[in-house]
Amino acid sequence: ALPICTVGWPLDKHTYGGSFLYHLNEGEPVIAVGFVVGLDYQNPYLNPFREFQKWKHHPSVVPTLEGGKRIAYGARALNEGGFQSIPRLTFPGGILVGCSPGFMNVPKIKGTHTAMKTGKIGRA
Repeated sequence: ALPICTVGWPLDKHTYGGSFLYHLNEGEPVIAVGFVVGLDYQNPYLNPFREFQKWKHHPSVVPTLEGGKRIAYGARALNEGGFQSIPRLTFPGGILVGCSPGFMNVPKIKGTHTAMKTGKIGRA
């Protein structure tokens, strides 16, 4: 099955965000789903959890989730300030790798990929 990646709905046109649904390569059918909302949203009543619930009830998503059970969950903030926001990466005795320094491909909402890559480069 193909991954689903979205931008926008159910968020309004003034709120940055999107979603993903990936089928993982496991022995049994396992998927990873997520919903991203930019932290600069203007609506003080916006509830990211409720927006995620709306997304999960979309007709293209429901068939994938029906009959499944949640085995884990989590939340995180995404650093997405762009190239000008990346801090100095080295300091005496260490380096910043992963998501912390802000290595995120914002248009594709991909942070894990660049985080893993910086970890591989950092160990070299």
